[in-house]
Amino acid sequence: MKKIVPILLTFILLASLLCGTAFAFDGNDYDYDFDFGGDGGSSGSDGLGILNLILHLFNMGPVGIGIAIIIIIIIIISFTKKKSNTSTGAHRNAGQVIPSNQGRFVVIPNRTELIENMMKKHDKNFSASDFVTFAKNVYMDIQTAWCKRDLSPVRPVMHENLYNTTARQVQSKIDQGVVYHYESIAINTAYLTSYARDEQFEYLTCYLNARMIDYQVDEKTGNIIRGDKTTRWDMRYKMKFVRSMGVLTKDETAKHDGHNCPNCGAPMEISSSGVCEYCGSIVTTGQYSWVLTEFTTVRNDTVDEGIKGVQ
Repeated sequence: MKKIVPILLTFILLASLLCGTAFAFDGNDYDYDFDFGGDGGSSGSDGLGILNLILHLFNMGPVGIGIAIIIIIIIIISFTKKKSNTSTGAHRNAGQVIPSNQGRFVVIPNRTELIENMMKKHDKNFSASDFVTFAKNVYMDIQTAWCKRDLSPVRPVMHENLYNTTARQVQSKIDQGVVYHYESIAINTAYLTSYARDEQFEYLTCYLNARMIDYQVDEKTGNIIRGDKTTRWDMRYKMKFVRSMGVLTKDETAKHDGHNCPNCGAPMEISSSGVCEYCGSIVTTGQYSWVLTEFTTVRNDTVDEGIKGVQ
């Protein structure tokens, strides 16, 4: 409304000059309270001021009526245009992709080929492609588990520390009555970015970029309390896996790797579910296979870990 005030005043002044009408704003008689600050705080008083002005013009005879009609036409055109722009903007924003500002300019190098060649020197069955596929599956499973607030399906692939931390977060959301929804998840990019090892363990980190619809719902009311069902967020992650030194990628023809179940002592092979077929114990240590030990978004303070501990 405030943007058309200068136009209105210009029309009034021109009409007054052309028609020879002496048109004066007497502060003692009228208070139109025109505010050009642009903060929208006094739009109500602006509207009342213009309405009073139009009523006053209608009492001034043919010239005043003509000016009032011009003002009304300008207001109608301005309102229609504003409504159209608002509608168009809402339609344009629906389904837009918004990148996360956190760590947006942090570079995470792709070292897939380098790491694969290095790994094959001590683990001939290692495949970078297979590992990245494994990491993608873990990512999708964790997102699903988080939304269902049930980590049992991903328990076998989560290191004890990560599982305990995540379980506390899930319980916190249950206590708050908050349900997360991750929808239309699409993984755009995934590759190996860093590797490190020491006397006991080796660590392999996968970078992952995904887009998703992310919103939160109040469990009792079903109302959305954060986010929306149309905006797709572009997110970047680092997933660090760990396993004990000396553990190798299993040959598809091998029946078991000779390890025993830490619970019942029976010989066992680590399956995709990570459950001992004899006693049903869930095995979640890196002593048998890769498990996820860190799962974080790329932040402004994220650093490139590179290659460490390899001579």
